[in-house]
Amino acid sequence: MAPPNVNVQLVEKPTDPLAVALTGGDISLLPVLARAMIKPIALQIGDMYTATDENGKVVGFQMWVPPGRLLFNTYESISSYCKEEQRKLGFEDFLSQLSDEAKLYCPQTLGKDFPHAIDILAGMDQTELNTYWCNFNFVAEDWWQKGISKAMTGLAYRKAKANGWTMALATTHTRNVDIYKRLGFELKGLRDFTSPWNVWQAWIYVWKTKED
Repeated sequence: MAPPNVNVQLVEKPTDPLAVALTGGDISLLPVLARAMIKPIALQIGDMYTATDENGKVVGFQMWVPPGRLLFNTYESISSYCKEEQRKLGFEDFLSQLSDEAKLYCPQTLGKDFPHAIDILAGMDQTELNTYWCNFNFVAEDWWQKGISKAMTGLAYRKAKANGWTMALATTHTRNVDIYKRLGFELKGLRDFTSPWNVWQAWIYVWKTKED
């Protein structure tokens, strides 16, 4: 039996505000979106750091994209060929399953509104394109507060430091706000976003490794 200070419940649907917005309120599409983002990073453009237990089971992973590369290649400076190849790895399938309203909102948000807000808060041009950008930082809940995220970030930091790259990321969950500051990132600001389904927030972080 769980201790009295612990709440145990079934979570039938994720409630992350950004997930709700990007899927047009249809959370069942979240795995489709996740695959559409993970596959291009892992197979084409980025770095993946993993944490495994003694049995080899993955209990955490981070995915970073080096400067000069971009998930979905939303900036015009990247070749349309690469953009098309990435989209074929799942993004087109995801878009095809969205409602008409979400088909307009998702590309506009991921391709224009969100990057523009990131640039303003970070004080940089094309932040995602010009930094070592973290798209995913996941640790299984049973492994929280065990230093896993810190260890994976340490590996990413060493690569960024060796190459003179600035590291950057965004989080949309309040529980992560202090975590990233403890990891070494500087919080640059917070921005509210509206969607037809909700309001969601994003906190932007930067780590200028050259200044260390």
